Amino acid sequence: MNKNFCFNGSLTFQIEATARIFYSYAKEYFGSFVKNKISLEEFYVLDTLVHYPHLNKSSIAKTLLRDLFFTDKIITKLIKKHYLKEIKNNGTDIQVKYFELTKAGEKIYQDCTPRNDYMLAVLVKFISEKELVNFTKTLLKIRNILISLES
Repeated sequence: MNKNFCFNGSLTFQIEATARIFYSYAKEYFGSFVKNKISLEEFYVLDTLVHYPHLNKSSIAKTLLRDLFFTDKIITKLIKKHYLKEIKNNGTDIQVKYFELTKAGEKIYQDCTPRNDYMLAVLVKFISEKELVNFTKTLLKIRNILISLES
């Protein structure tokens, strides 16, 4: 057994640990700001639909890298809160449901969006904006390489 290799020091572990810490912090801060009106996961779905209108559940799940069950649960919550409405595509034989933000959904999205930049502002105190942009590009490049290897 090679005792020189420690998984905790690997790139895989460091990315996972950093992502979990970042997500936990973001979720806590976001929740304290919106006071349980909407969860961070619900905000992600709204944000996705703002940038990619009329996606179906499957497309939302793929975009957010989540499973369909999770996405369905979040969409159901957003519909119950009247932040989303279901649109049925009756133009084809296959019944596909798409989703649109309601007026209330647009309002909550606008109210929450400025707070989304708070974590970036915290990081910029310690890391330059240029470094963050380069890091984001590098993560995207790694993700695209891994996705291409899967297919």
